[in-house]
Amino acid sequence: MGKKTVIGIDVGGTHMRSALVDSRCTILQRRRTTTEQSLGTAHVSHKLVLECRALVQEAAEMGASVAAVGLGVAGKIDAARGTVVFSPNLPAMRNFPLARELETGLGLPVTIENDANVFGLGESRAGAGRGIRNWIGITLGTGVGGCLILDGRLWQGDGLGFVGEIGHMIVWPGGSRCACGASGCLEAYASGRALVEGIRDAEARGELPEGDLHRLHTRGELTPEDVYRHALAGDALACSVFRTMGRALGLALTNLCTVLGLRNAVIGGGVSGSWDQFIEHLKESLAENARMFDPDEMVITRSLLGDDAALIGAAQTALGLEKV
Repeated sequence: MGKKTVIGIDVGGTHMRSALVDSRCTILQRRRTTTEQSLGTAHVSHKLVLECRALVQEAAEMGASVAAVGLGVAGKIDAARGTVVFSPNLPAMRNFPLARELETGLGLPVTIENDANVFGLGESRAGAGRGIRNWIGITLGTGVGGCLILDGRLWQGDGLGFVGEIGHMIVWPGGSRCACGASGCLEAYASGRALVEGIRDAEARGELPEGDLHRLHTRGELTPEDVYRHALAGDALACSVFRTMGRALGLALTNLCTVLGLRNAVIGGGVSGSWDQFIEHLKESLAENARMFDPDEMVITRSLLGDDAALIGAAQTALGLEKV
């Protein structure tokens, strides 16, 4: 058969995205569907197999074959065993051998890596991190992920199954409860889940006035996109949730830059689409908290690749291109 391709997959708490990618890391086809994690791990695994089979068929129609699959998943990952050890955004997948399940269902080799790490690989190859030797990556989605690119390489730490878990830095001790079980994590203030819960908490305090936000919350239909839409329209409560988000991000970046001595950061993930509502608050927080560096020298960039970053990065792992 003709040219070889691979499949890159990004599994999130809400959606799973997949793509057919060639050896130059060019995306040829894309797919997206809901994760439906509430239906169980077997359902999610089977759904991933079906998405991959559809891409294998599309590759065949192009005269190509699929050589391997690269998988990006939020949380602590045991790459050697192909297992999701723990994922705050996919709690049912604790100790689930997702990569091995896909290998069995597809008959193809499958690599697995943390979703924020594959975001970093993708942005370094073809996005906002290209040509930058050292940078911090933050992904804003259902949760908050992070990665570190140091001296042009994805930092893997001591191989503990997690690294760069920026979302679980404590930014407000004793603060809001996080999905990981701790209190005051960045993820509890800067994720899609946090935006919705910010409105819920306001309702619990009796501070959610009658109106569209109240109706959506009461019906259980409120989404991060709704909160953003209301912030754009000038809704005071929605704007305050984004203010908190920006300040939490600024505090986290202040700490990271102070420890690492870095000046570049790239922010991606679906919730980064609300950039205009949090970036100024982030910069204000940097200015207030930075002591060891000049906050004006910080270069904070929005992802250039969007959802494609994680897909390209996951494909890189399938191609054996983990170095950037």
